[in-house]
Amino acid sequence: MAMTKEENELLTRVENGAPMGEMIRQHYWLPAVPASKLEADGAPVRVRLLGKNYVAFRATDGSVGVLDEQCPHRRASLALAGNGENGLRCIYHGWKLNVKGEVVEAPNHTGNQEGFCSKVRVNRYTTVDRGGIVWVWLGQGEKAPPFPELPFIDLPADQRSVTSVEVPTNWVQAVEASMDSSHVGVLHESTTQITAGGGNERMLMAKALAPKLEFEDRPYGYRYAALRALPDDQVYARVNNFVMPWYGLICPPDANGPTTVFFSTPVDDVTHRAWFVQFNPKRPLGMTIMSASPDVWNFPPLPPGDAKDNWGQNRDLMRRGHKTGFPQHLGTEDFAMFISQGPIYDRSEEQLCSADGAVMRVRALLLRAAREFIDGKTPALADNPQLDYRAIRSVGGVIATGANWRTLADQ
Repeated sequence: MAMTKEENELLTRVENGAPMGEMIRQHYWLPAVPASKLEADGAPVRVRLLGKNYVAFRATDGSVGVLDEQCPHRRASLALAGNGENGLRCIYHGWKLNVKGEVVEAPNHTGNQEGFCSKVRVNRYTTVDRGGIVWVWLGQGEKAPPFPELPFIDLPADQRSVTSVEVPTNWVQAVEASMDSSHVGVLHESTTQITAGGGNERMLMAKALAPKLEFEDRPYGYRYAALRALPDDQVYARVNNFVMPWYGLICPPDANGPTTVFFSTPVDDVTHRAWFVQFNPKRPLGMTIMSASPDVWNFPPLPPGDAKDNWGQNRDLMRRGHKTGFPQHLGTEDFAMFISQGPIYDRSEEQLCSADGAVMRVRALLLRAAREFIDGKTPALADNPQLDYRAIRSVGGVIATGANWRTLADQ
């Protein structure tokens, strides 16, 4: 059943007090910037989250902070601030703020400096540097929500990689795609061929384009198996996990390959930041299509054109056998689809099929959380006492027809 226009608005909007945005702000940590993007005493990085502007910086002692972009004095941008001696100093009048968001100096004020600074109204945000990402909690109160202790968070740096890019569409379009198993064998067929090498089980997805989906609810969201029938009474099973509010944990391409975590966070109503984390809990990650990122703040590449030239699609390459005409990257293919849908696409006009069950569950969980928040409740999946991010595991493999895919997932 198609969504109503009212449901679509509730699902997608995050700005100007929209319930979804306020729910996320209060009950979830947001990735702000790749940790490697911040240098001690280096330039602050402008970050936009949920329709508001911030700056992230690394202080002299290595600690990190996220502040409102505008200086609390005369509202000049702190993206222009000097960074040194464990704080940002506004270049307009010299006010200085530390990583906690406290004003510690106001050199143009006469009288009791310490007393004056302590009374300046500022928003203070809890910030941590873990898993190669600087995270921020933008909510109010003393108690932050549970931190997403996903399986890559405490791995050594050489066993994980982080990259991200800003995409000019609403965030939900990308979150849905992370749980859309049936698009992989179509949209990414050529990319998978190019990157497969020997033994990459993902090539099996192109041989069975209509997977059977089976679901299990979990304290963090759900896991599901996409089951593809193969010859010789075999089934290719891919067991992936959706973790509220935006994480898609995707199984490795083979037993020794990396797991990928896709998450798409709302910059504003019509822009999101796509994050890609790859990790291998068994060994160093090495070079992959994600770890080879030349710019962790701007990779994978967006499509090279706009709607006037079909977003730069290469039809000559398609005539030679490439399935999409976007050879730049797997991510580029996804971005082209999102952008072609429009800034916020109207789900009341779509016509769904049996392959869309995981997408519908993403929407249902997000809408339930927003409605719980509207009712004054903590969303059930935001602070579940059984929540254990570390135990989440996505796997793939070939099993016998009739075998229980859970044995593959739980071994």
